[in-house]
Amino acid sequence: MSTELVIFDIRDNRFALRASAVSKVLDPLVVTPLPYAPPEVEGLVNVAGSVLLKIDLGLCLGMPAATVDAEGNLLVVMTGHESVAVQVDRVHNKITLDDGAITPYEDDKLRNLVCGEFSLGERMVLVLDERALDMREMSPTGVPENGGGLLGLPAAHESEKKTTEVVAADLPTVTVEDSQETYALHMNHVQEIVEMGPLTVLPGAGAEVLGLMQLRGQALLVVSLAGLLGRPVNHQPRFVLVVNVQGLLLGLAVAAILGIERYARDDVQAIGGASDSQLEGWLNGAASRQGHMTGLLSMSGLLSSETMARYRRFLTQHTTHMSQNADKSASTVRRLLSFKLGTERCALSLGTIDRVEEYSPGIDLPDGDRNLSGVIQIKGEIAPVVDLRSMLGITPVETSSYVVVRVDGEPWALVVDRIERVIEIEERHITPVRNQSNDYLNEVGKLDGELVSLLTLEPLTVAARQTMN
Repeated sequence: MSTELVIFDIRDNRFALRASAVSKVLDPLVVTPLPYAPPEVEGLVNVAGSVLLKIDLGLCLGMPAATVDAEGNLLVVMTGHESVAVQVDRVHNKITLDDGAITPYEDDKLRNLVCGEFSLGERMVLVLDERALDMREMSPTGVPENGGGLLGLPAAHESEKKTTEVVAADLPTVTVEDSQETYALHMNHVQEIVEMGPLTVLPGAGAEVLGLMQLRGQALLVVSLAGLLGRPVNHQPRFVLVVNVQGLLLGLAVAAILGIERYARDDVQAIGGASDSQLEGWLNGAASRQGHMTGLLSMSGLLSSETMARYRRFLTQHTTHMSQNADKSASTVRRLLSFKLGTERCALSLGTIDRVEEYSPGIDLPDGDRNLSGVIQIKGEIAPVVDLRSMLGITPVETSSYVVVRVDGEPWALVVDRIERVIEIEERHITPVRNQSNDYLNEVGKLDGELVSLLTLEPLTVAARQTMN
């Protein structure tokens, strides 16, 4: 009997794995850290759309923690139950060896990582057992008291998980960046997004609690998202996402708002396990974050009942009053995405928006209609580009983003100067204006003493169809 083996080096030591267990040999990939993971787990990598754990093989073998070698290789190893990724310094070749040439180590049932050895020239090669790299039973480490981990879907919330599986395959999210990592929140969790304001510090409230912030005359408790996730706070938060948690409004402070993304629910790659989870799973990054992983936050895992009970001591009557008023007025409030066209502040209904993308030059269409500015490719789809500024006769200031909408199920990319934030305007503060077939402005809203032009997609739809005929 003979065995095919893949030979590789780690820190001047030579090892081998059965070739049948090595499915891919790749260049190094971007690693997304996995908080509360055991030391031998470096994080997550995206391999052809699949999320795999990346294991520090050297650390598993008793060596110092690895430093990624840009010239090294990544091996995708099948453990028998799952695939994992391991970094090696160099892959040499594949050899075929008689089983008699391998000296096995004792008791195969123990599944020791090093299971045998053989000589290759003047070098000793240690044979590794891929089954020992199975990380299904790993336990979270360093989890704060009453905190969840990032290692699996919460058993206590299985009913919640099943409920989400039966809803429509449409997952709108707000994507943010904090502690140099990307996370997504379900759109329906986010009441609004505001810039960070002055804070009143609350001693003894916890390291992740930044303080109280005034929001339209009411007090809002603001906590750091990075702090909740046990990540270092290496950037001053600039934005606050106002979320409703267990009937109370809370502010999640983040470094940056990346935009709005919509995914199919099947795109969520859940992490197996049975511990409380701060993440529902992982999503493939979009736009400039392509190749990075985006963690889909679980609000119930991120802010447990115990954590909220601790926060309630610091939530003033004003905060509770704010939450009650928000619930009462929910049916009379319109949620919109605001953006700048030149110096004009405009907005579109949040429900009409598919996603926000960074600007990149489109491809011109020969003999195209002047209303079209070309086409671009978004998520594998070809989207016609409409420059809202030229359609409305506004002088451009800075071209930075596309607002992607759906017209009869097809994507259309609307050029805007600058994305602002998600806003809410009460219906009583919205006034209709004249609406002709060639008008794109049919309402004006008032927010914080400023007028916002509310756009409609109907004339855009008509104009776009005319250009395609």
